[in-house]
Amino acid sequence: MNANITSQKITFWNFLKKNSIEIPIIQRDYAQGRLGKESLRKNFLTDIKNALASGTEMKLDFIYGSFENGKLNPLDGQQRLTTLWLLHWYISLCAGKLGNACHILRNFTYETRISSREFCESLCKPENFADYTPKDLDIVSFITSRTWFYSAWKQDPTIQSMLRMLGGTDVSNKKGEDIVDGLEELFQTTDKLEFDDYWTELTEKETIVFYHLPLNDFGLSDDLYIKMNARGKQLTSFENFKADLEGYIRKQEGNKEWEKMLDAESGIPIKMDTIWTDIFWRNNKENKIDGIYFAFLNRFFFNELICQNFEKQEDDSLKALPTYKYLYGEKGDDSTIEYDGFEKYQQCVNEKTLKSMMYTLDNYSKLNKDIDINSYFPDWVKKETKFQFIPKYENNTITTLTQNERIIFLAIARYFEKREFDVVSFKQWMRVVWNIVENNDAEMIGVMLLINELAEYSDDIYGFLVSKNLKIKSNAAKEQVNEEIVKAKKIVSDQEKWEEIIIKAENEAFFNGAIRFLFNNEKSEPDWNEFDIKWNNAKLYFDENGTKSGYRKDAILLRYFLCLSSEPKDKDFWFGNGDNFWRDVLLDTQYAKSVAELLKSESFKIDKSADIWIKDKKLLANIFNDKNHLWHILFGWRDYNVLTSYDKKISGNINSPRDVVVIDHPRNELLYNTDVAIDNGHIIKNTKFLYGWDIYFEYNNNYFLWYGNPNETDLDIYLMEKKKNYYYFIERTNPTKNKHTDADNYFCFKVTDEMYEDDKRFLKALDKLIREKKKDEKH
Repeated sequence: MNANITSQKITFWNFLKKNSIEIPIIQRDYAQGRLGKESLRKNFLTDIKNALASGTEMKLDFIYGSFENGKLNPLDGQQRLTTLWLLHWYISLCAGKLGNACHILRNFTYETRISSREFCESLCKPENFADYTPKDLDIVSFITSRTWFYSAWKQDPTIQSMLRMLGGTDVSNKKGEDIVDGLEELFQTTDKLEFDDYWTELTEKETIVFYHLPLNDFGLSDDLYIKMNARGKQLTSFENFKADLEGYIRKQEGNKEWEKMLDAESGIPIKMDTIWTDIFWRNNKENKIDGIYFAFLNRFFFNELICQNFEKQEDDSLKALPTYKYLYGEKGDDSTIEYDGFEKYQQCVNEKTLKSMMYTLDNYSKLNKDIDINSYFPDWVKKETKFQFIPKYENNTITTLTQNERIIFLAIARYFEKREFDVVSFKQWMRVVWNIVENNDAEMIGVMLLINELAEYSDDIYGFLVSKNLKIKSNAAKEQVNEEIVKAKKIVSDQEKWEEIIIKAENEAFFNGAIRFLFNNEKSEPDWNEFDIKWNNAKLYFDENGTKSGYRKDAILLRYFLCLSSEPKDKDFWFGNGDNFWRDVLLDTQYAKSVAELLKSESFKIDKSADIWIKDKKLLANIFNDKNHLWHILFGWRDYNVLTSYDKKISGNINSPRDVVVIDHPRNELLYNTDVAIDNGHIIKNTKFLYGWDIYFEYNNNYFLWYGNPNETDLDIYLMEKKKNYYYFIERTNPTKNKHTDADNYFCFKVTDEMYEDDKRFLKALDKLIREKKKDEKH
């Protein structure tokens, strides 16, 4: 950009006296007058009238454009220029100056449609308005009733918007007040003398001015014009936001720092439309960038809202703020946010925020276009992530961020705020950040504040983590932060190229950046002396799914760990073969001793004193039917010890009778040792354990139920009838009137200690039930 080019402050009238303005075909239709933007029109028009009435200078935003064949083709500012043209036309009409003004007003025209151009030309023919009297007919009705106004013009979006800007719309706000959003409504109480004064303000004084930048001299790429106009035919949320942002900055007059942000060559307005636009153009689809541009800015301001306001607000109260809810989006989806005014942004848009935005986008814009920053994420991240720092369009939808990805977004923004891209420092920063984000159980806001604190040192994160006077205020993800400190010290020592070794370990299996179990001893203290043997064994034992297949056989790795641990006696202890179980165990300090011993073991020997369910080679191996299936032991549940499996870890709440394996019930051995056929759904192969609390079996062509939860009236064994795979209790023909137990109504009996000791007695009891049933049938 040519540093010698300066912007020109000028009024619309003086500009139009010297130049022609032609809205080119490639531009969108006039949209400031469209439906749905009544509040925005009201604010803009009210500011204009106040300026005219007081004679106070009103500075509008920059107008960018290039000159071709003596005409200005606006690149940005078409909407404002059209509104100013309509303002001058209407006041000249009401002041009785239209005849003299039209030769200047004719220097403005539209090329987007022939109908738009012809309409503008018709407005600039004084004879068309010779019989116009404001009090007799409103301006829109007057125009549309003229013979020179073609009915087809009503289909032209630009003409529709122009008429709406002239006449306004019939709408009210939430308080029931009418919104004045048209020129005629705005000046409805204005008399002829006041219109004369307003015309003087517009044509002879510098009351309403804008800055014009001739882009021909800037050396910008030829395709910038196309990029800036690839936004559709209506004003987007981004464009309305951008206009209000520039207006908000301009209102901070008198503050030199704010004024710098409006610099014609290096300020926010010109950069938003040039070098920053190129950032989003790389990710455009079907020539659209405004949606992803707006989404990026909203995410950036969301960061600032949290980082600048959290210390003043409690977590819950911050989430309750309208700005938080607006920027976070519906259930975290911020891809469809519709801009509805600048008020919500004022809580997070300030001098600090805007400087941060400028540094971030300036440095990011210098990034080589061929560089994909995701390629510098840890390998374990690259396998899964769909993260996009600069949003993209996918299937015409803007990519969104998970809560963890919002933290990553903050980390990257803070990095570029501090410096330009450097491979080494960025890769190290991303490694530490991703490790922390993946391995914490804190709330999103807490981790964002932690990363925001660390980001001050994002250009040398290792140097910060090993510094002697290291202080970190945040308590979020404390264990993982401590791990990163220990690893950084080892890496900086560079013994045996430790960074390469550590990174390789972080990418192994399901470790995902957390590997303190490899260098911590049984007291959870750093001790690198046994790192090699633990690291080598970890590679043997684990893969991305948890236990490797060789160690799933007979569940040997799990059973050995259970032998080493006293935890199975804890009613809240869950265990399995999958990655979720092993991640919890390996990283939990209460299992440090058992984990250390496990990872140093060359062979696994199951202690003879171990519980029967641990010693059994096939039980655990068979019941884990899914890589992340979890089981839980309950001691003394219904007088027995049981293994349970269900989706939620709610002890004592067994949802299905087959989600339980009774470990020490004598019925298991009795049923397996007698001549009965156990229903296949209860059989755990190669063991003498059974799935379920209620067990169905067959004996002598009859079906039986071992009822698992008898009370005072229920008994143990019931004779059943099977129909279409369903079992039914068989009722006695002549039930006992007393009905003390189920035996009075059904064919059932209680299993005695003698039957457990002598299975022949058990079979005789079954035979007796069968005989009773046959006898009952004869009667």
